[in-house]
Amino acid sequence: MKEPVYITFANKLAEMIDSRVFKPGDKLPSIRSLHQKKGLSIGTILQSFNYLMDKGIIVSKEKSGYFVQDISSKEIPLPKVMPVSLSAKSVHIDSLLQKLPQDNSNKKFVSLTNALPDNRLLPFNSIKRFIQQTSRDASGSYLGLENRYGNKQLREEIAKRSLPWKGYLHADELVITNGALEAIFCCLKAVTQPGDTVLVQEPCFFGVLQIIECLGLKAVPIPSHPATGISVADVRKACKKLAVKACVIVSNFNNPDGASISTEGKKQLVVLATTLHIPIVEDDLYADLFFNGGRPDTIKTYDKDGWVMYCSSFTKTLAPGLRIGYCAAGRFTYDVARVKSMLNYSTTTFNQRVVFELLSSGVFERHLLKFRLEMNKNLNRYTALIRQHFPDGTKLTQPCGGLYIWVELPSTINTSHFLEKAIKQDVSYAPGEIFSPKGNYTNYLRISYSSLWEKKTEKALIVLGKLFRNVVSDLAI
Repeated sequence: MKEPVYITFANKLAEMIDSRVFKPGDKLPSIRSLHQKKGLSIGTILQSFNYLMDKGIIVSKEKSGYFVQDISSKEIPLPKVMPVSLSAKSVHIDSLLQKLPQDNSNKKFVSLTNALPDNRLLPFNSIKRFIQQTSRDASGSYLGLENRYGNKQLREEIAKRSLPWKGYLHADELVITNGALEAIFCCLKAVTQPGDTVLVQEPCFFGVLQIIECLGLKAVPIPSHPATGISVADVRKACKKLAVKACVIVSNFNNPDGASISTEGKKQLVVLATTLHIPIVEDDLYADLFFNGGRPDTIKTYDKDGWVMYCSSFTKTLAPGLRIGYCAAGRFTYDVARVKSMLNYSTTTFNQRVVFELLSSGVFERHLLKFRLEMNKNLNRYTALIRQHFPDGTKLTQPCGGLYIWVELPSTINTSHFLEKAIKQDVSYAPGEIFSPKGNYTNYLRISYSSLWEKKTEKALIVLGKLFRNVVSDLAI
């Protein structure tokens, strides 16, 4: 689907701001002058400016014009990175996860833990329409089972969607799964045995750690920098020192710290995997949720020999309950499909057909344009409140996409111990400890901004910040 003209122009302005053509505090050319020079309508330029204001890139000053946002006074340090420790460790994460709150029916309760998009932000009418359309198939073929690889039309559509980021996926190497976690499970099961060592970046999504625990594997955590992601040099050292059988790496907008790996880093990881014959399980769940420019490339983009096992899903972007994920497993496609068939043979036929219709009709791409903008607005709102209300010394990430903010609090606060007190105040978050196989990040937390913005959300962040500040104040007495 062709990108709207106002977004294309807005992205060009954003690139000029990123490259310092327009610096923080600079006044932008007037709407009238841009209309004359660029040949765009005044309405289109105004839409572009509003789009950039929503993203927090520019501001409007009454009777003065539009200016690049001056963030110099708002600079805040990034969370610190843990030191590298090249050692394998058995994972025991499940007991920690029991600390997370279960479903809460209290309407005042705000879950900053929830990692799924708010239903009110999904293309509900289109989803409903295609569910009805699929169910009207008089043959009833949607009641049958697909083969272990999944619906061919859906696989072909997913392959087409890889062209913009030069993934060049082929339908024959794709396996449709019940979400991305099942894809990662199948990939790891296909290339490891119990007791093997797997490299992960840290902080690491606790779902991946659960898979490692379930398969009886050991984890080697490699610290991830919130701005640049995992260090290829550290990965190389670990693979040469230890008998690493596979690597699980998030290439774009890591959960929870939002880190992305550079294009050069992605290329180097492919060279490493190909040279050492170590498969990389690439978890690329959030790449469609970029806030600047276009969709980022992936490790799979540069994989020519099939050592990268690319995993993704539509859970975080389209319809969580349909549970449609997939993997492009390269040289391991047969093995992954075999594991998938042993688990549950195939993913629900009906759901696959509904997702195919949502993709092929263009509904998904149109939805993404709106959803990304809403998530970027949320990021700016949440970040502003955290900076204003959390204790002095708080550090947080500045992600360019995804659904999460990674926050480091003063070292005196243990976020796991503090969670129960927060829940009593009708707010929850994900404590940092659950994102580490070694129990690191005790004074960190992940905050999700995937919900529809409401007044109670603002209140919850203010309440949470006050609770944390009170702890710091009490300890200082």
